[in-house]
Amino acid sequence: MKKAFLSFVVIFTLVFSLCACSGQDLEDMTYGEGDGYATIVWGDKTYVPYGALSDEYGERGKQIGIVDGDKDDRVYELKGYSVDEWIVNSFPHDGAMLLREVNVTDIPDGWQSEYEWNK
Repeated sequence: MKKAFLSFVVIFTLVFSLCACSGQDLEDMTYGEGDGYATIVWGDKTYVPYGALSDEYGERGKQIGIVDGDKDDRVYELKGYSVDEWIVNSFPHDGAMLLREVNVTDIPDGWQSEYEWNK
């Protein structure tokens, strides 16, 4: 009986450890408010909407965070770009929005925002 209980404890601990290690550590981000538009705040950085994510901007990469604790309000990296400058926000089954850090002024060639505050 002791051996069976000990085996159960060992197996349970192993399974729990493997599940805990395979989880993704996601950053918790929050919504802020710009001049008539929503922003995403992550630490000391504020990101403003740049435009709907389209092929001209590239692909979203791995998920890096969630907004206001909502697991469906997801934030991703933009492949090939630093998360210090560009992030992607999306909900499942909806489009994705490209956001730039408010202090970024070096916009890649060919990119054009649909929002006045980015001009």
